[in-house]
Amino acid sequence: MADERFLARLWATIESRKADEGATQSYTRQLLANPAKIRRKIAEEAYEVNEAHQGLVDGKDSKDHLAHEAADLMYHLYVLLASADVTPTMVYSILERRHLPAPGAAPAGGKNP
Repeated sequence: MADERFLARLWATIESRKADEGATQSYTRQLLANPAKIRRKIAEEAYEVNEAHQGLVDGKDSKDHLAHEAADLMYHLYVLLASADVTPTMVYSILERRHLPAPGAAPAGGKNP
């Protein structure tokens, strides 16, 4: 069963392609060599995610299609991050900080102790 641990494996694969100068036939490696292409792919995939979501909301598309488009977006985002030496851990740390309760704020679902 796939879960978030797969993202660590995906990151490791992208990093290995980045390090392997002989992997010239690798799609990941080709993207890493062309940052403008990565950015275009991010924009394209984000648009496709939006379209799939709208189709789902309208009852004209499936959750499976939205998941496929989201997977494409996540992959390309990871390649973009790798190209800039920004790790997922850096992103996760920012997300974590954003979701910590503010000092003095009541914990979620409860009162201040």
